[in-house]
Amino acid sequence: MYSLIPPLVLLIVLGFISKLFSEELELLNIGMIHLIPILYAAMKLGRRETFIISVASVLSFNFFFIPPTFTFTVHDLRYIFSFSIMIGVGQIVAWLSERAAVAKELETSERLQETLLGSLSHELRTPLTAIMGASSGLLTEGLDLNIEQKKELYHTIDSGARKMQRLIDNLLDTARLQSGMLKFKLQECDIRELLGSALSKTEHTFPATLTINDKIPSIQGDAVLIEQALFNLLENAFKYGDAVNVTIDQDLNKIVTRICNTGSIPPEHEASMAWKAFSRLSNVRGQEGVGLGLYVAYRIAQMHGGSVETMSDGIQFCATMRLPLKGER
Repeated sequence: MYSLIPPLVLLIVLGFISKLFSEELELLNIGMIHLIPILYAAMKLGRRETFIISVASVLSFNFFFIPPTFTFTVHDLRYIFSFSIMIGVGQIVAWLSERAAVAKELETSERLQETLLGSLSHELRTPLTAIMGASSGLLTEGLDLNIEQKKELYHTIDSGARKMQRLIDNLLDTARLQSGMLKFKLQECDIRELLGSALSKTEHTFPATLTINDKIPSIQGDAVLIEQALFNLLENAFKYGDAVNVTIDQDLNKIVTRICNTGSIPPEHEASMAWKAFSRLSNVRGQEGVGLGLYVAYRIAQMHGGSVETMSDGIQFCATMRLPLKGER
């Protein structure tokens, strides 16, 4: 029911303004003003909520402006017709909004399928080629490889397999997030331990600078998913940065994890949208990936009642994840 508060407040404010200028405004204009909260509800809420707001708007219009005022009596049947139109418009716009949302979801799903196929044919080809080349070298009997050369080929196979696994995991996680199939198990989590675990899994060639508030409390969430979100944020920072700084602190009722990197920085106008699905910013051209890592982190944070924001000041790129404290969801 809290979703009804904004349109109801809007109705009250517009009703007050209409009453204040009722002598200058005609009934037709006042009726159009009372359509505004109905249209707002239709575009933001469902048909049921829109119907409630429509009835409230019609009653307000009738009680304060339709003669005889300050009664719900309607002497002219034409107003009944007008009231029906107001309610009908709300339901039609709400229905169209729902159809538009479904169409957008289908478009995203189709784009996901296209990206999946594109990834299988392009993004997986590079690590797969490396794996096949290294394995062929190991299986070729005529090659006299020393221990170091074999070790390098084994490392190539392992690195290629890890890259394929990360890409496939992000694609599958995105599919599960889009379909609502990804469920989470609530438990008490220490964000510092999860960060350490995520750091140990990243293939970074330089250490991150850590600034962690030792007094931050635990949070309640799915430890596996939160660690995955942290890993994705860290991997993105190490992949495009030449220095990574991680800060964990408490801000009111939220635990704030900020991961910043210098190096290859996207433009400021692009950075704020970096968390969107399939985002491939201008600074990542020529790099592997399909733009799903930050999106998966964003959706995982969203599932926990938190958020992920991205920004750039031209010097560094930062991804900030906010998760609510235990009991604050």
